[in-house]
Amino acid sequence: MKKLIVIIPIILVTLMITGCGIKPRGWEAEGIIAVMADSDDWEAVQNPLRKSMEHIIRTPQLETTYTLRYVNTDEFETYTEYRYILLLATLESTGRIGELVNGVVANDEVRAQVERGERYLIVQEGQWSRNQLMIILIAKDRDSLREKIINNESEIYHKFDDLITERMKEVMFEKKEQKELEDRLMSTYNWSMRIQHDYFIAQEFPKDGFLWMRRVYPERWIFVRWIEGADESLLNEEWVISERNRIGSTYYGGDKVVDKYLFSFRDTYLGRPAQITEGLWENEDKVAGGPFKNYTFYDQYTQRIYMIDLALYAPEREKMPYLKRHEIIAQTFKTIFDVEID
Repeated sequence: MKKLIVIIPIILVTLMITGCGIKPRGWEAEGIIAVMADSDDWEAVQNPLRKSMEHIIRTPQLETTYTLRYVNTDEFETYTEYRYILLLATLESTGRIGELVNGVVANDEVRAQVERGERYLIVQEGQWSRNQLMIILIAKDRDSLREKIINNESEIYHKFDDLITERMKEVMFEKKEQKELEDRLMSTYNWSMRIQHDYFIAQEFPKDGFLWMRRVYPERWIFVRWIEGADESLLNEEWVISERNRIGSTYYGGDKVVDKYLFSFRDTYLGRPAQITEGLWENEDKVAGGPFKNYTFYDQYTQRIYMIDLALYAPEREKMPYLKRHEIIAQTFKTIFDVEID
């Protein structure tokens, strides 16, 4: 049986190069992962690893969900304060990174499990700097390491993504969360979500079941649309796009969905049946556009269709960091029944 393993804490005495005292905070953008590996190991696995982690998104330029930045041995000390680090090695690796990683599995039992292919992924937090997340991938040899990455590419991605998402959520809401506004939404509409300090309500139409929140510099928008007494029949691509275009025309000054690069599929969202749609929006009059993601789902307890739509306008900037934060906010959505269950 394949296993992902999480070992917290792991005492990596040989890795502690920063000395005693308070560790500096991890730095660099959320989307950058520093990869530390001996050069031969990196050459053997970089293609499947990039396939696993660097999912391509059009925003409209091509961006990746995460970007792997390979670190040469000479640059090692510079990158030990990176926020997200991936170490790669095998039990046969003899270079600097190989020696460090082999120190982690010095325990005979753990080493035997790696040799048998039962363990290959180790998680360490705050090793070289505060708020740092480190994942170690290890196997008995290069062929085995490459095979592990190919066979578990989705698990590796989601392990990293889940941990990064939780870390980002902590940072996003650690100060000035708008709890009074969150409480008002719940008491007024029977739904709410966590709201960062610098979002504000741009438009609110209770009778229409529509609320639009904005944040500027760059422009970010979240709208929530809810329909009373609806059912799952509205969970289809045609209705979602038609309704989003209507909202764009009515409230956004003419925004509409671009047919090209549009993806829409049935899935679940927050445990509810959903139609998930993503792509690009454009406004021909304003000569503007950007990415959007739309979660439309049915909640049986409130007997409502909810549409949560995330969009942004950030020319000449990378969009993925903002989209990621948008999605984290959307994932905090709750109805009054969720609160009662909690």
